[in-house]
Amino acid sequence: MKKLTDKQKSHLWEKTRNANFQASRRLEGVDTPLVTLDATQAKDRLEALRRHYER
Repeated sequence: MKKLTDKQKSHLWEKTRNANFQASRRLEGVDTPLVTLDATQAKDRLEALRRHYER
């Protein structure tokens, strides 16, 4: 089995973290849709939210 690259490890960790978060929220009775964003989309979204709330 080949070793994972740092980028692959990071992607796997993010995927696992998101799945665990969703599962823990479901156990608490909160069901939210899964949102998947890549790093660029997340950065753009954060910038848009900052502009909106830092008026």
